[in-house]
Amino acid sequence: MKLLVHAIARRPCAEPPAGLRGSTLEWIAAGELGIWATPLPEGTAELDRDDALDHHRIVEALADREACLPVRFATRVPDATRAAVLIVGREAELSSALVRVAGRREIAVTLVWPEAAVIPGRGHRVQGGGPGTAYLAARQHEHAADDARRKTAEDLARRLETDLAVEQADVWHVMCPSDRIALSSSILARAGEDESLKARAIEIVSGYEGVRAVVSGPWPPYSFVGAR
Repeated sequence: MKLLVHAIARRPCAEPPAGLRGSTLEWIAAGELGIWATPLPEGTAELDRDDALDHHRIVEALADREACLPVRFATRVPDATRAAVLIVGREAELSSALVRVAGRREIAVTLVWPEAAVIPGRGHRVQGGGPGTAYLAARQHEHAADDARRKTAEDLARRLETDLAVEQADVWHVMCPSDRIALSSSILARAGEDESLKARAIEIVSGYEGVRAVVSGPWPPYSFVGAR
């Protein structure tokens, strides 16, 4: 029987939620910390999108009860001993992270390029010269276009931090994660301020030119576990 890991916490909470697919959630003590996981019987069907949503439900319910660090979906271990290995040697780091995210939620801001399928500089053709010259010139134009897009994304990230007046340590940016997306930002909201932060973010980014904004959340602080 394998274990599907959901979250790391300091102690078990009262009345934990149901585990994956309605199973009983299991607490695995590992020193001063512990792990919440769902036992997966042999022959369990392959995990799918519904299971990912169920994992998110479990993490949200646990975060409502006690500070926890979400674990990436589909993290599986063969037994409780191997589950504890996820913590061994990282107790101080994880304990500090638990203090940092206690009672806090994450707001996600995604800025999308308009007409994302068409990227400036891609497919540029040079008149004259051989195939090699044309290829090198096209690559130079693509690199220049990519550099310009990344510079724009960096400027948007700095602007977002300034406009929201948030501490840099409470923001996690990913610049140009795909051709479609200019910026993917996660903002750690203080306890009780998640909805007001979301409302401010929606109002602010709706005025940004050259991108389309999507604001979502609040979520458990997924980005501030792996990112740090």
